[in-house]
Amino acid sequence: MAEAGKTTRRELLLTGLGTLTTIPWTARLLRARDDIPAGALRISTRLSPRNGQRPRRPHTLYIVLHTTEGPEAGSLSKVWSRGETHYFIAKDGHVLRIIDRDRIATHSGRSMWEGHHTIDDWAVGIEVVGHYDQDITAGQYGALRELLRQLKSVYGVPDQRVLTHSMVAYGRPNRFHRNNHRGRKRCGMIFARADVRSRLGLLSQPAHDEDVDAGRLVVADRRLYRFLYAGGAPAATANAVSQAQAAAAQIPAPSDVITNGWTAWDIARERYDSSDTTYVFPDGRRLRGDQIREWNKIPPGTHVQASEGDGEASMEGFLEIGKDGYTAPELAGAAYDKSTTIYFLPDGRIRTGSELRQSRTMRTLLDRMPTGTRVLVGYVYGGHVQKSRPARSIAGIKWNYPSTFYRFPDGRIVNGDEVNRAAIPARTLIFYQN
Repeated sequence: MAEAGKTTRRELLLTGLGTLTTIPWTARLLRARDDIPAGALRISTRLSPRNGQRPRRPHTLYIVLHTTEGPEAGSLSKVWSRGETHYFIAKDGHVLRIIDRDRIATHSGRSMWEGHHTIDDWAVGIEVVGHYDQDITAGQYGALRELLRQLKSVYGVPDQRVLTHSMVAYGRPNRFHRNNHRGRKRCGMIFARADVRSRLGLLSQPAHDEDVDAGRLVVADRRLYRFLYAGGAPAATANAVSQAQAAAAQIPAPSDVITNGWTAWDIARERYDSSDTTYVFPDGRRLRGDQIREWNKIPPGTHVQASEGDGEASMEGFLEIGKDGYTAPELAGAAYDKSTTIYFLPDGRIRTGSELRQSRTMRTLLDRMPTGTRVLVGYVYGGHVQKSRPARSIAGIKWNYPSTFYRFPDGRIVNGDEVNRAAIPARTLIFYQN
């Protein structure tokens, strides 16, 4: 028991969760409810305010494992407020249920596996406090093993479909990689190690990346790729496979210094051009990522200071000309002139890439896209919602998905999980993922 007047570690765990912090930790546990038999788990329910907004998944094919890449309290505050995971496993092995397991949590962001896009729509997400290259605690091993056992039983998910965020995440084309690519994330990669999986009761694992094999994606980080799939040989023991992983990948401790073979993307991944990323040049000058234009002229020895944390579980959403890139191909790659790329022009017009390509007067916009244009890539332009054409008849079950967007007549844009179906104004436009 804690000394009078002192705050325990567990009481600090939920720091930043608004009114929840006024409820003593022990009281929160007493009020918790379990919808999975607890077994050996110390599990309590603290549902995100987003929980009631989230639709139910029609199918559950995968379980995705994440590492927070940041401190416990701050990470929990973030995933709780945003509804970014189903389960959160603290350092001491205590489990918090954040989003009902049958609802969608936005934990994997832009992701694909076996041709399924947006794995959030197909998977349960588990956030484990820790880092991709560090072992987890004994308490976390016990909790995660039992939680996986129960979830695999509930949903019939086989071991090889227990994945890591680093396996399913992919990146858009950018200055460093011209195609959609694997390697955007290292999050959770420790859970691809054969010895770690063995301790978690996982007896098999993915042997390869079907999306790469099928040409849907290319490999951008070959060391990471070799690490993730070195365990694919079923005849090898966990120890032998782990040794093979270490030998094959040789993934170094992350360096924040640019060299001739180590780029800004290698260090900060998709945050390389973010306003939250700072570049400290050898001469002492400092620039934010969004202030740099000549990326090929960054001198070796430049330090990159990227913001801490996972930070990449955001939904596949809007990009902006002048912020995320300066040309349409930079933002959308080869799909820049396709019907599944949608441009929201600063003057209020909305056009697909194919519409711009086919119109002689509009085609120049594809070459010189105005600064401030917002772009959706991989979306369907569903058209206007009307009484005779409700949202569900346009987008089907995706009408209230977090990845679906509504543009109201007054210009406001909201996510599908924030929309009241009975109060959608006439002439509202709907856009949903392809």
